[in-house]
Amino acid sequence: MHLNADLTHLVTTDTVVVANNRQVLAFKYTFSKQQPLTQLPNILSWQQYLKHYWQSQQTHNALRLIDATEQRYLIESSLQQFDQTRQTQLTNEVIKNYDYCINHLIELDTLAQSKIQICEVFTDWIKHYQKTKHNLKLIDANDLPALLLKDKDSLQAPHVYGFKTLTPLQQQVFNALNYQTIGAQYTHETEQKCFDNSTHEIKAAALWAKHQQAKNPNQSIAIVCPQLSEMQYLLSSIFDQTFDDLLTETGQKAYNISLGLPLSHYTLIQDLLGLLELNAQIKANHIQTTLFNQVVTSVYLRGYQLERSARHLLANHALSLSLEYFQLERLEQALSQCPVLLDMFQTVQLNDLKNQLLSEHLLSFNAVLTHWGFATDRPLSSSEYQLFNKYLISSLKLNQLSHHQNKCSATTALQQLKDINNQTVFQAQSSQTNIQIIGSLEAEGLRFDKAWVMGMSHDFLPAKLNAPRFISTDIAIHHAITHSSYELIQTDAQNTLANLCSLSNRVILSYAKSHLALEQLPSPLVYFDTESITPPDTPVNTCATESLQDDTSTWYTQTEVKSGVGLLKDQMACAFKGFAHRLNLARYDEPHIGLDRREQGNAIHNALQYIYQEIDSKEVLLQLAPAELGTLIDQKVYAALKRHPSSGYKAIEKIRLTQLLHKFIETDKARENFRVLATEQSVRVDIVGLSFNTRLDRLDQMDNGDQIVFDYKTGDTSTAKWCSADIIEPQLPIYSVTNNTQGAAFIELNSSAVSFKGLSKDPDSLPKQSRRKSSCQEWDQQLELWTQRLNQASQDFQSGQAQVLPNKTACDYCEFDLLCRIQK
Repeated sequence: MHLNADLTHLVTTDTVVVANNRQVLAFKYTFSKQQPLTQLPNILSWQQYLKHYWQSQQTHNALRLIDATEQRYLIESSLQQFDQTRQTQLTNEVIKNYDYCINHLIELDTLAQSKIQICEVFTDWIKHYQKTKHNLKLIDANDLPALLLKDKDSLQAPHVYGFKTLTPLQQQVFNALNYQTIGAQYTHETEQKCFDNSTHEIKAAALWAKHQQAKNPNQSIAIVCPQLSEMQYLLSSIFDQTFDDLLTETGQKAYNISLGLPLSHYTLIQDLLGLLELNAQIKANHIQTTLFNQVVTSVYLRGYQLERSARHLLANHALSLSLEYFQLERLEQALSQCPVLLDMFQTVQLNDLKNQLLSEHLLSFNAVLTHWGFATDRPLSSSEYQLFNKYLISSLKLNQLSHHQNKCSATTALQQLKDINNQTVFQAQSSQTNIQIIGSLEAEGLRFDKAWVMGMSHDFLPAKLNAPRFISTDIAIHHAITHSSYELIQTDAQNTLANLCSLSNRVILSYAKSHLALEQLPSPLVYFDTESITPPDTPVNTCATESLQDDTSTWYTQTEVKSGVGLLKDQMACAFKGFAHRLNLARYDEPHIGLDRREQGNAIHNALQYIYQEIDSKEVLLQLAPAELGTLIDQKVYAALKRHPSSGYKAIEKIRLTQLLHKFIETDKARENFRVLATEQSVRVDIVGLSFNTRLDRLDQMDNGDQIVFDYKTGDTSTAKWCSADIIEPQLPIYSVTNNTQGAAFIELNSSAVSFKGLSKDPDSLPKQSRRKSSCQEWDQQLELWTQRLNQASQDFQSGQAQVLPNKTACDYCEFDLLCRIQK
């Protein structure tokens, strides 16, 4: 990374101002090459130049310069004076528009006279902020140019390099100082490449960079990505695989991605802030499950290496509570298996902290980290050490804010600390590498031996129209604020393209036709032959193939299985689906809002279980007065939904469930006399050597002595699911063939109706069924058919039958489709 400029006329006493910090490094490198025996001149970026001036004047001034954090706090305080709710996005926009006003020489009075309400309101906010600064004898970075202009006669004329376009303020300052421009002459040619998708584009750029480095390890290589922040993780993943850097530290990688992220995006800081929050929840004994699991399984907590397995089991116990918040006593037994963790929990200071200054809260936060032994369980890696030090330095900003904020609660102080970590950007120190992945702004004014610019899509050049929110359009255009008009956007796009094409003697410009399955168009400023797609440069080695007979596996030697009902159901639907149960794959519930269908079904089952544990016959049911029945249902619905957190969804489900239970009980009263023998009972069964548990929802005995087993269903049902070639719902058939029953039925519970659908030896044992022709046989004959089919399914599973031959419903909601070879 260097500059293509003649610097031989510069001397040590000169001052050079460049556009950004990366240009500072390039300038120093180029100067050292051109004048190896000469001391470097004073080379500064624009922001460094302003602060350098302030430091030289500090002894003569009573004002204090505040940083971005303190500025942000004071601006938010001014917004609150006008009853504005504290919002990060609003504060960001106000600060950005304030910077526009300063850098583009827009007077606040001009905005106030625009007769546009939002401009007038913005002016009031900024004037209040400026008044606050004046009263406190403070200045911010935007005040420095005006102070510098007052002392222009005492300052040296600077040399200026690398600015794509000077802002009006920069032009005013440099003109007043009689600046000199350092020019650069660039010759270049470009090559255009078109790819099918962004993954292929990045892969090709990575392979190209690796090839260029292999040819000449000393040459500098630039990969420019305009969407660097959006594509950072994809870039890292592909470049790590290409350069075999997957397990190396940041400082040892063959390439460097020049992008910092907010501190709060890093796991170490997330765990640290989570620990501070959990510590407060422990004092209140009101602990959030998600936060608890994040902290106790953190690798940075003392004793993690010793208790790793036990702590993860503890997290599983917390999840098994199925509560959003819990009390620590609920995990007392599991926590006892983690003695180091238990000791830290028991010695947490339980006294409530009174309101304190932010500086005092910072001391308390540090004491919490010490108590929990944060980041002491193992030596930190280089990047972790840098990250933790960055946090410690940034946390000291709470001391600065103590000058402005009165005493506050620990919750408020912690939120301030989180805000600081959201605003503080960190990038681990990289290794000395010649391959740099940078954004388009950072690339301006630089020169490399080789360069590749990716992402040349219509969303990048030209940029979208993006006028300031608090500055009227006519004022923004008049003062040449970038992206406020199509003419300014076009000019900026041409300047950006010229800078990118000047990165090297030969620059590759690339474009991907799609990104994340979204179609992209090429930049209209560059010609791409979209019909000619560059294939991914990945070597393909051909080899002979052979066929394997994999539709039969080995004999299953275990006698006990989990989810036996589901196993046999899947085996009859598709042999491969049944075989997949051998893999013991973990199953996960999809995220959902409110109660999903499974949770609604469980609530109905539980409520009916609680009711029929008290009401054990039709006779008892009929004796209940309507008020008593209503009270009973309300109590059992409350018990069934108790584990779910309070919400509007829960309230609606309570109403629905109550209405459904009233409807069901009225239907149950109309049946023949019955006595409830069991509800939600777990029963051990054996099907030709496969032993497993099945759960019956309810078992009734009729006056004639018949025992009828029931299965509650909240959706549409049919006895055809028992009596087809494959038993689609095998739970009741399994129970019936292994126990002495004389009937089985679905109890269909839905909002439209409650009905019984089943089969029994004595037709009077069940409510009258539909007269439509059924595929089921008489009870005794049907039991024999069930026995044959279930036995065959069990034998097929045990013998390893795994053919991919699904029936018409087997693929619906199948969880094994990623393993299956069927064409869908």
